[in-house]
Amino acid sequence: MHDYLSSSALRAAFGQSQRPLGQWPTPLESIEHPGLGRVLVKRDDLAGFGGDGRSGVKARKLEGLLEHMQAKGLNVLRMPLGNITNLGPALVAEAGKRGIAVHLDLVDDPPLRAESRRAVHSGYADIARLYGPSYVTAALRLGGRLVRDRLARTRSICVPPSPAHPSAIIGMARGYLEMVRHAKAQFGTLPSAVYLASASGTSVAGLALGEALGRAAGDPPVRIVAVQVVPEPLRLWLPVLFTWTLRYLRPARIPFPKCEVVAWPGNTTYGRFSAAHEAICARVEDSFGLTIDPVYGAKSWDVMERMTIDHGGRPPLFWHCGFTPTWRALAEELRL
Repeated sequence: MHDYLSSSALRAAFGQSQRPLGQWPTPLESIEHPGLGRVLVKRDDLAGFGGDGRSGVKARKLEGLLEHMQAKGLNVLRMPLGNITNLGPALVAEAGKRGIAVHLDLVDDPPLRAESRRAVHSGYADIARLYGPSYVTAALRLGGRLVRDRLARTRSICVPPSPAHPSAIIGMARGYLEMVRHAKAQFGTLPSAVYLASASGTSVAGLALGEALGRAAGDPPVRIVAVQVVPEPLRLWLPVLFTWTLRYLRPARIPFPKCEVVAWPGNTTYGRFSAAHEAICARVEDSFGLTIDPVYGAKSWDVMERMTIDHGGRPPLFWHCGFTPTWRALAEELRL
């Protein structure tokens, strides 16, 4: 990794000691696809973190954010959280080990019946509040609490969902550089494109940051393809995340990250999925032994199969970011 860190700012951000949350490195596997040929699969679903131990990208992001908070002496974390999540219990537990109090603003997105919603968020009702479906309102509430924290001299941080913060984005960039090392060692080539389902944009922003570092160090370009699974326009939000992160990394000079966003109408109602998405899950498991969910994984797999990209002899890569263990229990409410 350190071959890419040509400035003291980058070395400080990427080289700081961390308490690992996942089992790193996660495997990089190869499958033979009947239409695409060789496909690489980054198995962050095997990281051993979160719900059913299947939430690798959350582990990467939280490692960065929690280390940032400890370095800055911040001991209160405030964040909105939607209904499709396996983050809550793991976040509360890991933050508690570091003396960090977590306060969650639970947004009713996608809308669920009251009993289903309580079941999704069971285990942390004492530090969470159930609200309506608006993230804008949640952001205003967080802003008000941040002001009150400042007046009370509370050392807090308020972050958008996921969590969306430069330190979390750097955590995902570490994952990208981990993949690069393994791709070179195992297969002698980098992927042509990386496909990842994206809601908040944090994970894919980290991959794009890692790709920019690799490109600056002489690696061939890799297309980072964000498969949008929310109605909010990632094309507008991702440049904000990139700019925020580059400012956080000053004075390091990094090429502005690049990312392609694919927003197909059938994919962009957050948390909802169709029978076709469920069929993709079944087919992928039967054919390749990979367990993906229809909320995220099936959508990015579908785009990878159907999107026309000239791979130039290099394989595409499916980033298996994790798994939503509650999707079957909520299927009747979530199915389109």
